[in-house]
Amino acid sequence: MDTLNLVLCAVSAAALDLCAFVMILTAYADRRTCRKQWEKITGNMELAEQGMTYPLNCDEILIGRHASADIRLPDISVSRYHAMLTVSDGVWTIRDMGSKSGIYVNGNLVKEAVLRENDMINIGIRRLVFRRRRDKRDR
Repeated sequence: MDTLNLVLCAVSAAALDLCAFVMILTAYADRRTCRKQWEKITGNMELAEQGMTYPLNCDEILIGRHASADIRLPDISVSRYHAMLTVSDGVWTIRDMGSKSGIYVNGNLVKEAVLRENDMINIGIRRLVFRRRRDKRDR
């Protein structure tokens, strides 16, 4: 009886290990698929300023001076909750969240604007470029 229990335990452990291995492989494959789908939705975009890049990895991104902002711009000319970037069906939009200094897209003061590649965004005194994400080798 003890030998039978030992064999059953070994078989159970091997089956669990196999299940865990299959789950890990499936998760890895799903991650790659999801990343490709997300890149199609977002256009694989980023904001860039002097030597700094901010990848746009969410469908809503808060820009501001506050510590809870997704993109934190620690500058007194930037409001705590300055702007919100959103993406829907591959179209990025920027919206002013009631900031004091406003948002300028390509030199025009806007409350809300659809963004296009290489648009210049001014938030406070910060100047950001909305662009397609560069390959790490290009940096």
